[in-house]
Amino acid sequence: MDRVGKGIRGTPRDAIIAAVSHAAIRGASFGLRKSLDTLGGFIGPLVAVAAMLALAGNIQLVFWLAAIPAALCMVVLIFFVKEPAGHQAEKKINFRLSEAFRLNRSVWVVIGLAALIMLARLSEAFVLLKALEAGISPAWVPLSLVIMHAAYGLTAYPVGRISDQIGTRGLLLCGLSFLIAAHLTLAFATSVWLYVLGTVFWGLHMGFSQGLLGAMIAGATPAHLRGSAFGSFNLITGLVVLAGNTAAGFLWHSFGSHVPFVAGAVLSLVAMMVLAVKGQPAK
Repeated sequence: MDRVGKGIRGTPRDAIIAAVSHAAIRGASFGLRKSLDTLGGFIGPLVAVAAMLALAGNIQLVFWLAAIPAALCMVVLIFFVKEPAGHQAEKKINFRLSEAFRLNRSVWVVIGLAALIMLARLSEAFVLLKALEAGISPAWVPLSLVIMHAAYGLTAYPVGRISDQIGTRGLLLCGLSFLIAAHLTLAFATSVWLYVLGTVFWGLHMGFSQGLLGAMIAGATPAHLRGSAFGSFNLITGLVVLAGNTAAGFLWHSFGSHVPFVAGAVLSLVAMMVLAVKGQPAK
């Protein structure tokens, strides 16, 4: 249910950001959105750890507490978030349902690249599981999300601003380099500090890639088809993530926890080569 909710809210949210962001600051806009998003990812696990310790591990009550900010988000959405000026009129004049299936080649190139990157990047659930192998007790495992989101949040906005000046190709290549480093470090992490280093690399990868992909979709798509573009983007990458993580789980149980991380590093290298050959994606 949590992921269904994310799937429903993610597309219109990104379409609204694209609609209100001028092309010259599009990378910064999506980078800022990612940085603000990770602020909750930074604070939330800290609150979860504190609540688990204060409530003697009563995880059910922790989830009840987590429902409070979710309800407050609905209040903000209902009373304060509005459609961009002229957005409804533009859709009524220009939108045709058939056009939603005619996304241009540039959009599909970005979606294909994003799908390959998402296939290489395992779910954060595997990172959390690796924490247990590294010797971290279950009550402190959420701190790995704090570390990850700190690195993610502190880099997403600056990277977005830089992309508005120099483009996305070099930054995405840096992001994939961080992902390879994260995979290889976590694959053989046998100590807490080595695990923490891998988690930092993971967060840096996300900061160097996630906001850029959204900005690239927005830049490559006509205004009246951005909802369809972001929907297609989320659908295809979601299916890839489902298939990839199912395979990663099989590899973990069949051959050991290091194997899916090594496989992710290989896929990340393939993504780097594809990006290098294809050249500069659309901003």
